[in-house]
Amino acid sequence: MSAQVAYLGTSVPDWVRELLSSDPLQRRLGAYALGEIGPAATEAVSDLAAALQDPVAFVRVWAAAALARVAPSGGESVTVLIAELGNELAFVRSLAAWHLGRLGPARAGGGRASAGDARGEGRPAAGAEVLVHLSLRRHSRPKTCTPATKWTSPQLRLAAS
Repeated sequence: MSAQVAYLGTSVPDWVRELLSSDPLQRRLGAYALGEIGPAATEAVSDLAAALQDPVAFVRVWAAAALARVAPSGGESVTVLIAELGNELAFVRSLAAWHLGRLGPARAGGGRASAGDARGEGRPAAGAEVLVHLSLRRHSRPKTCTPATKWTSPQLRLAAS
């Protein structure tokens, strides 16, 4: 008999049900929990993929991040995260950038496309955040950081290489 997979004592099917809640915070929590369970939550892949179409942007971002952890070989989650770098809400752009950074350069398209997309949209702070998180993954501790507001496009290009 195998042990049931759970997060905080709640099973995968119960977290999947949260993805259908009328409350976007509950949907976000369901996505987060499934991401924390990771590949053991493969039964939730289709539900997380459906959540990529959620009407609330931050739910889409968390669903994409969870899908990337549950089904690492799929590329749809990275596409959604990159698209959300252009969202009108700063916290959604930042959240998407943070999740792309957590995925690392290999899974986030090398980081260059993500940062370039944000920079091309006139939002260098989102690109800077991707680069900071990618840097943190490469080094045990970051070198001196320049505030994102003082970064220029040449600095972003240099940091991405």
